[in-house]
Amino acid sequence: MNKVTLEHSNTIKGHFVPSTKGDILLTQFGELSKTAILCLPSFAEELNLARAVVAKQAQYFAANQLPCVILDYTGTGDSQGEFEQVTPNDWLDDILAAGRWLQLQGVENIVLWGLRFGSLLAMVHQDKLLSELPIVAQLHWKPVTNGKQFASQFIRIKQANSMMNQSSEEKINWREHILAGNPTEIAGYSINASMLNALDQLKVPADFIPKVPFLWLELAANAATPAVTRFTNNWPEASYQLICQQTPAFWQVPEVFDLPDLYAISPAFLQNLEGV
Repeated sequence: MNKVTLEHSNTIKGHFVPSTKGDILLTQFGELSKTAILCLPSFAEELNLARAVVAKQAQYFAANQLPCVILDYTGTGDSQGEFEQVTPNDWLDDILAAGRWLQLQGVENIVLWGLRFGSLLAMVHQDKLLSELPIVAQLHWKPVTNGKQFASQFIRIKQANSMMNQSSEEKINWREHILAGNPTEIAGYSINASMLNALDQLKVPADFIPKVPFLWLELAANAATPAVTRFTNNWPEASYQLICQQTPAFWQVPEVFDLPDLYAISPAFLQNLEGV
């Protein structure tokens, strides 16, 4: 790929593509070509809070001759389906449907770009995705590696919001409450036992090894944590790049950020790969 800095592309299109539980929305930035980036967003409230930064990065990709498509999972955004009727297994089907649609448009090389929970999906299902789609590289921003821990952090939102309205005698264990068959609204999303069980089962194995060039972009950090280095220390040096970038935690903060120092990192990583 020859990196050419252009004005931000004005080409933004929406496509509804069939998946297993209805049509999913793909938002396309730039004109599709041989190589395209497929963005896998985060989960629930993180997905919404990160939308502005994700869209600006997609515009930057497109302006540098890397068309980008952002996936709305079934039951989220403008895709069909209800959130409480899906699990992450359905979202894996959505990724595959999006990738096959890209191939039908003439895309020969797909770069997966995961943000937080999107990275967890991609890493857990790396073998299946690589066997069915022409994935040539992966970009992962602040990857989640343990679905149960991630779900517990999400449930803490409910715990924090309910503490002020509960006496000590009324304290509820929200995880147990949900798993007992009581759907519970958290940050505007109804979380049921099927969703929580599926999240709990998602975990990147300790012996995970990238099978295509892999960028781990550790955001809101000046240095990699021990948890990050436990994964990457055993990886072949030629297979990945780990970059720490001090940014706001834009997937957690209800503000609109413009992060120009962030946008060039992922294209620069791809620029050095053959065939991308």
